[in-house]
Amino acid sequence: MKKLSFRENLGFGSGSLGDSVGYNFIGTFLMFFLTTVAGVEPVAAGTLSAIGAVWNALCNPVIGYISDRVRTRFGRRRPMIFLFSIPLAISMLLLFTAVEIPYGLRPVYYGGMLMIFWTCYTGFFVPYSALGVEYTSDYNERTVLRSFASFFNMIGSMITMAVPTAFVELLTGRGMSVENAWSAAGGLLGGVTMISIMITALVSASKDPACKPTEEEKRAAAREKFDILGIFREYVSITRLKPMKYLIIASLCALVGYTMIMSDIVYFLTYNQGLSSSEASLCLMARSGFCIILLPIVNKAVMVTDKRETLIGAYILGSAGMILVKLAGIESMGGILVYIALTAVCGSVYWQIMPSVFYDVCEYDRAETGLDRQGAIVSFQGLVEAIAAGGGSQLLGIILQMAGFDGEASSQSSGALNWIENSTTWIPVIFFLISSAALLKYPITRKKYQELLERREDS
Repeated sequence: MKKLSFRENLGFGSGSLGDSVGYNFIGTFLMFFLTTVAGVEPVAAGTLSAIGAVWNALCNPVIGYISDRVRTRFGRRRPMIFLFSIPLAISMLLLFTAVEIPYGLRPVYYGGMLMIFWTCYTGFFVPYSALGVEYTSDYNERTVLRSFASFFNMIGSMITMAVPTAFVELLTGRGMSVENAWSAAGGLLGGVTMISIMITALVSASKDPACKPTEEEKRAAAREKFDILGIFREYVSITRLKPMKYLIIASLCALVGYTMIMSDIVYFLTYNQGLSSSEASLCLMARSGFCIILLPIVNKAVMVTDKRETLIGAYILGSAGMILVKLAGIESMGGILVYIALTAVCGSVYWQIMPSVFYDVCEYDRAETGLDRQGAIVSFQGLVEAIAAGGGSQLLGIILQMAGFDGEASSQSSGALNWIENSTTWIPVIFFLISSAALLKYPITRKKYQELLERREDS
């Protein structure tokens, strides 16, 4: 099977930069912005994230359904990728704009903006993920493709972790208000997101060629009604695929743990460790640097063992380390960096490996059912991300509220500090360990995958 060229890997990876900037900017800074700048209480901010998650969960099946049925002279996936990138950037600007409206209406505004953001994010992410299925069906080449995507994902993460606080600090130091500085940061990162996504849409034409529908396909599409219940029935049938049962549990739990860490880490570095905005940004950049260092190590581990074993090993290693950090305490910058590196182990391995695991399920589905449902299957990853982002943020909001966190105070009570630390250590670890247990049951190994391809070729 022909290997992907360096240019093809780069072209696909560019979109992952936009994915990372948008996803991580919202996941890491939105709750902090809402509670400390926009004047929204922690529980309300967590609830907004949960509402956005529910909306995203509802959007994913619809976007997956549409993505599998698009037929244009510009391809199947690229038109949606390109078009949704524009309102996605605008929604990022508006989400980080502090609006002067009555306090009771602020959650309504930010809730609406968050729904628009997740609609546009899903509109790009699902066809982008499905495009990866079309790039190659080779088990190892998919790992390489996702390694390139993960590299761009980590570059996007570094941009996201470094730019917002440093950019806000720069602008406020020059006389701009904190509110306007955050709005400018939202606009800047929204622009970066849009451009990187557009690059992938423009350079991947050979992998998503023109597929103008035939007259027969047009007639069939005209007869086919847009049946919402039918879409969700298809989703239910996909969940009955043996690999999906375990994959959904593994993904959901891993992402809840990841979301809690990334949503809480700014609080942890600011209040527990007493770091300035610039120091916190450097630590977050260091985390992305650790993730980049891990890319070739994870890639090699997958080639030597398998995707499943690599995921489990990383979760166990990172979890054990975070528990040790919790027990030993953090008393220096060196300790902070050790903790940051351990969170990188658990986080980076998911984004590098898990998307290609969903690609493998697409081949399983083809072999078992004969159906072509890549968009619907990969949209499960977006659905799980949405639920995990909302659930993790909601859980964190409840914990902070009950612990007595005060967004207007420069320092926090000992109880609040303790639960901020718990939310970045042993609580996420619980979810990573549950994910590992589910992965032990996941059935698609390299050997099983090759058997699936051989079965398809023989049929």
